[in-house]
Amino acid sequence: MTHHDLAQKILDEIHRVDGVISIIYKDFDTNLIPFQFAPDYVMPAADMIKIPILLAALMRVEEGAFNLENCVIVPDLWISPDSVAFERGSMSYSIDELLSWMIIADEDTPANMLIELLGYDYINSCCRKFGMSHTSIVCHLGQNDLPGDDYRNVTCAQDMLTFFENIYRNHGLSRWLCEYAGRLFLRQRDCSGFMRYICDDIYVGRKSAEMPTAGHEAGIFYLRYVDYFLAIFVSGATDDVKHKLEIKKMRGRIANMIYNYYLEREEHIHKLPYNPNAKYSENRY
Repeated sequence: MTHHDLAQKILDEIHRVDGVISIIYKDFDTNLIPFQFAPDYVMPAADMIKIPILLAALMRVEEGAFNLENCVIVPDLWISPDSVAFERGSMSYSIDELLSWMIIADEDTPANMLIELLGYDYINSCCRKFGMSHTSIVCHLGQNDLPGDDYRNVTCAQDMLTFFENIYRNHGLSRWLCEYAGRLFLRQRDCSGFMRYICDDIYVGRKSAEMPTAGHEAGIFYLRYVDYFLAIFVSGATDDVKHKLEIKKMRGRIANMIYNYYLEREEHIHKLPYNPNAKYSENRY
């Protein structure tokens, strides 16, 4: 299968699902973008806004204002009714624990607590500094009663590429903080999207976000011969259980297509003569 074939298959998937769709897929080894579809289309961020919150917290650590071991009290007032990790009530948690529960288990409670600690202005300034020009936060997670699109937390697939590529290449933050962030995404527990149809034991550092009329996912696939980024954003969908499930299936199908494309290339690579004096990429492509 060629990249042209792969692109056509992805387009076919896009046309199968109702809603506004944005996709970007980038090969980190060749630095090429084999496929993109409205990557800078700004959408309601849903839980993807937790990524800028993580970024701002790590920048505070970089500045020396925070330490990952610093503890804060999470009061009952800030605990979401549907919280699992915080259902024991008001307790002391380290910044590391708040970040872990926010990213790994997609908890809103630590996200809202960190917003209080960091402030909207600081989080938004961190986004600008990191090159995420279309991302902004104006309200807490779960605060859905604000009027109009202008009041929503927003982001786009292109900004997610900017964030993930920066931490992948150790840009914008210290190496150990980039690695810390990367390990958090590897521990993501939700497998209903990108990993839906991939049974192989591979490393994928990702973040997903679901809301009544949208479903997003972004992350890095770390394979043996290549690392690549994929982001699929869908908004404007109907608030229907079957439709939301179809969005997850679509994300899974596209992720599986790209993964299988690289598996085919890996089989071809194994058949080529290995040249120990060649550049790393030449033995792969």
